[in-house]
Amino acid sequence: MAKPKNLEQLRAEKEQVETQLAQEQHKLERLENRKKYLEKGERQKRTHRLCNLGGTIESLAPEFKDLTRTEMTELMEHIFSLPEVQRAVRHMAITHINQASRGKEQKADGTISSERHAD
Repeated sequence: MAKPKNLEQLRAEKEQVETQLAQEQHKLERLENRKKYLEKGERQKRTHRLCNLGGTIESLAPEFKDLTRTEMTELMEHIFSLPEVQRAVRHMAITHINQASRGKEQKADGTISSERHAD
């Protein structure tokens, strides 16, 4: 049968548990901060990519910047409904997937791939 603990042992155990709790709470806080940091980074990357795409579109068709959001959406819907555009998009997506898979195969072989990095 376990010997009952005296008051001093209970206080020491309580202090130890409280210290451990504080450490775990601090660890949880650090993990939550890390998660926020990573999510913020992903949002910033997406914003950067979208701004670059918008800039590319404006450079190819300067009239685009004068359109309202509704007009721009209607134009994009029309453009992307064209069969030749759909074929071109599919072709580019397939080409991208093939290049990405070749890059992964090269890395698996231990060779250095010459992958392009998108801005």
